[in-house]
Amino acid sequence: MDPASRLVRRLALLAFATVLLLTPLMARAQTAPPKPGASGTPGPSEPAFAATDQVVISGSVVVPKGSAVGDVAIFHGRAIVSGSVSGDLVVLDGPITIAGGYITGTVVALNGPIRITGPSLIGGDVLGGRGVHVEQGVRVGGQVREHVGFTLRGPLAVLGILLGSTAVAFSVLLLGLALLLIAPRGADRVADAAATAPLAVFGWGLVVAVGLPIVCVALLVSVVGLPLGLTMLLGIAFLLLVGLTWTAWAIGRALVRAPRGRWPAFFAGWGILAVVSLVPFLNVAVWGAGAIFGLGAMLVAAWRLRGSPRGGRHRAGGALAELQAPAPTAPQLVAPAPPEPEPSYPATSDD
Repeated sequence: MDPASRLVRRLALLAFATVLLLTPLMARAQTAPPKPGASGTPGPSEPAFAATDQVVISGSVVVPKGSAVGDVAIFHGRAIVSGSVSGDLVVLDGPITIAGGYITGTVVALNGPIRITGPSLIGGDVLGGRGVHVEQGVRVGGQVREHVGFTLRGPLAVLGILLGSTAVAFSVLLLGLALLLIAPRGADRVADAAATAPLAVFGWGLVVAVGLPIVCVALLVSVVGLPLGLTMLLGIAFLLLVGLTWTAWAIGRALVRAPRGRWPAFFAGWGILAVVSLVPFLNVAVWGAGAIFGLGAMLVAAWRLRGSPRGGRHRAGGALAELQAPAPTAPQLVAPAPPEPEPSYPATSDD
């Protein structure tokens, strides 16, 4: 499977999980959950208090026997349930083990196996991207399906390879048009930074692209920095998309130089990026390098606008402009004008 198809698969899985998390009532309305003990099978008693939802980015959720939780969503990790889950149980990347548990909603493991042992009660469907093992004594109110493919099928499957490239190209187009409308002069400075200091641009972009996720993870460890770290982590994808857009603009401006218009320059760069994005494997490398380069160009352009009177290393002109500047010429001395002669008057008989 090429990277573009893998990207499409992950996006489809994430969208499917989001639908399940945001619309649990719709999932439960399709299939009424069986009541514990309806067929003589014992089930855990309902808790007297409101169960809390469990959302984990990376880690495990363990629901022991006799305890109850609300909806469970795990992005990366495992779920072990022996108690009650009042809602859906969704794991994006990891296995699910249910041993004598009671789940009122749907059980979904997008990228991991599912193992259910009795006596367990599942109110909704059991959907697994990999194998699903259900032992005897387990009651499932809905369907049990394994090796579920959350991808495009039928006639739309032909577009699966090009869907990721088309989505990225369309996003870059819209974002580039917005940036040129909002900050046209800033776009000129970004193109100038990319043309005059390409090595510094790529270096700073690489430092930020590598260092920013590390800072986000460090903030997620502490309770105080958790909101900021989570917000920054979610914004990294948008930041990289902005960097890729600036790279398309810089390529176009290098081909269509000033004083020609900005719009033809951007469309030229965007067209080259869109064509390259259609090539499998190469598009992923171009997207990554382009995002890093554009991010660095934006940083260097912002650095050049700082209010320091002295030029920095990457400031426009810099030391090279100082070396190429003409030497100051000595002021020319201008001789003073001679004094004007006093007017003479004709002699009279009184003199």
